[in-house]
Amino acid sequence: MTRESRIANMLAFAFTILIVIYAASGPITDFVRWFIETTTPGFDELSRRDQRGVLRGHWLGATYKSFERAFLLPTGLILGLPVLFALAISFLNLPRESAPVKWTLTGLATFVIAMWIINLFAVDGGALPSAATKDFILSPLATALVLYLTWRMFGTFIVGFCLFWIIYFFVRGWLPDWTGILAGSESTLAQSMRSMVLNFWVQTGGMFGQPLQVVSGNVLIFIAFGAILMASGAGSLLMKIANLLTGRFTGGAAHAAVASSALFGTLSGAAISNVVSTGVMTIPVIKKSGFKPSFAAAVEAAASTGGQVMPPVMGVVAFFVAGQIGLEYRYIVVAAIIPAIFFYLGTFLTVYFEARRQGGGPLPKSDRPGLTRNEKLQCLVFVLPLGVLSYFLFAQPSVLKAGFYGFITALGAALVLFPEFRSANRLYTAFCDGGRMAASIVVIVAAIGLIVGLIQVSGFSGRLALLLSQLASGPLFTTLIVVALGVIVLGMGLPPGATYFIIVIALSSGIDAVGVAPLTLHLFVVFFAVISTVTPPVALAAFAAAPIAKADPVATGFQAARLSLAGFLIPFVFVYHPAVLYKLQTLFAWFGDELPKSKAMIDVTTVTWLDLGWIMLAFGLAMWLLASALTGFEKNRLYLWERIARAIVGFAILVPQTMIAGPAFAAAVVLIVAHRFLKGQPSSVDSMQTT
Repeated sequence: MTRESRIANMLAFAFTILIVIYAASGPITDFVRWFIETTTPGFDELSRRDQRGVLRGHWLGATYKSFERAFLLPTGLILGLPVLFALAISFLNLPRESAPVKWTLTGLATFVIAMWIINLFAVDGGALPSAATKDFILSPLATALVLYLTWRMFGTFIVGFCLFWIIYFFVRGWLPDWTGILAGSESTLAQSMRSMVLNFWVQTGGMFGQPLQVVSGNVLIFIAFGAILMASGAGSLLMKIANLLTGRFTGGAAHAAVASSALFGTLSGAAISNVVSTGVMTIPVIKKSGFKPSFAAAVEAAASTGGQVMPPVMGVVAFFVAGQIGLEYRYIVVAAIIPAIFFYLGTFLTVYFEARRQGGGPLPKSDRPGLTRNEKLQCLVFVLPLGVLSYFLFAQPSVLKAGFYGFITALGAALVLFPEFRSANRLYTAFCDGGRMAASIVVIVAAIGLIVGLIQVSGFSGRLALLLSQLASGPLFTTLIVVALGVIVLGMGLPPGATYFIIVIALSSGIDAVGVAPLTLHLFVVFFAVISTVTPPVALAAFAAAPIAKADPVATGFQAARLSLAGFLIPFVFVYHPAVLYKLQTLFAWFGDELPKSKAMIDVTTVTWLDLGWIMLAFGLAMWLLASALTGFEKNRLYLWERIARAIVGFAILVPQTMIAGPAFAAAVVLIVAHRFLKGQPSSVDSMQTT
């Protein structure tokens, strides 16, 4: 290991410690208050004013307040330190760079971000935000460093997209009227430069804007949480559980990949990391079971993509939704439960029918041995942290507390249940992994923030919102198609977080005109932003899985899109059948809470359990028909007319009109029953099981 790698690991370890400290601020505050109240005689009898005086004057209270003011509250540190650590860790870990170049870039990045932190301390102290000469040098330098690092870590597309908006920001004043919504500004170069420095450097915008604020405030602790679990050895246990749950089904190896990615998605929620983490274990097993390499990679890509909408973590985007619409995160998690189930149901059925077509049987019993007594006990490493996480997300709605207590529980459970994890080296490595993962997320989020800031400040978002508002005056379905296509096109090369912000900013002033509740519309965008990672021609998750399987990336992308068919349908389903998102919100009332009431949601009482039951049954039947139609197989090979009929009837069942959906449901039953009496070519799986 080089000296640069060792220093990067030390910084990653320190970054994880920093993340945990910031996440612990709420619990520490609660502990300090409890300690003072407990050790102060007659505290409860004091007036509120006197109680506040005791809290401030107590030695522990005073010490903690000083620490809070100096370290936990300054905006410059809350936003600046994550960026500083992320840039330093990432530059030191850059491959194919010489040591002098790494150290030069690291030193430059450290100096630049340190100057920004100092500037923010002055603003927090009451100084008016103003641009000095040095800011016109530091701001472009910081932008160049972030873009260079983004290019090295995430490729050319997102950097090219960002450069487009930077260039547009400066030339928009010269664009002719025929450029449409791109025109409409009279800013000069000097005015644009000053605006960029003031908004993106002197104040907390651009790279330091809302995306970074959401991630640094809520998300990073969940990254550390997942890193601890995976480093403890829980990953191999996760695979064994998945094999046990699904290995006996036809296509068992592929189903195990789906199950493991779904389980891993509850902790991670990032498609690429899901592919890399579980794909190295699942893809070879799927290939060994007789599936083609492209299909093996596609199964992993599709299943990993679903992890981004799998509660309770749901990746970064769900936190963005909560911040954008002003709704507690727990309501978003509950809304996503049934759509996530729908996604994996669709993937499961497609895998099942493809396994019958290709002749992939269950996993051999030797590959799915039962759990030992010790391994059953080790399952608590998942149950306990997820239980704690869910409790603090639902009963005590605090995202930071949920993340912190979930992290502490995961760390404690891993140390108790996995003896090999009880070494300083393994623990250090786990913290380093968490820091590196957090650093990569901060880098991409900084680039996303720059894009979002440029679109907002340039005025383009307002003009685009006006255009979308005009489109929204037409049929709702047409508007949704336009939005969906826009999200997919953008999402082909951008992370879901970037795609979400760009589309939502464009929709911000046109949401009311669309006539859909904000939560519904935002989740509509989220689903298509997520599904774009498996949409050809640029399917990022599929491209990450293809090299592991030694498969063609384009073929893998098309297979992954077919496996993710449910993901393309679900957003339209929950727009036209709102019970999918909202009926489970009544569960809060069962636990003594009030029914959620927000302008971001519909009136929960307007949907019934019958509505939810119907759409769950209808969607399951529709996916059965559509998945089998696309594959060309059910019990036996389907005739062409069967495939066409199943596709038509499958879509018709989902239409929100009883006069269409009712007869379609009956026709679906007839098609499925009739298939049993048709003499199509049987699957080789049946002959293998017979012999």
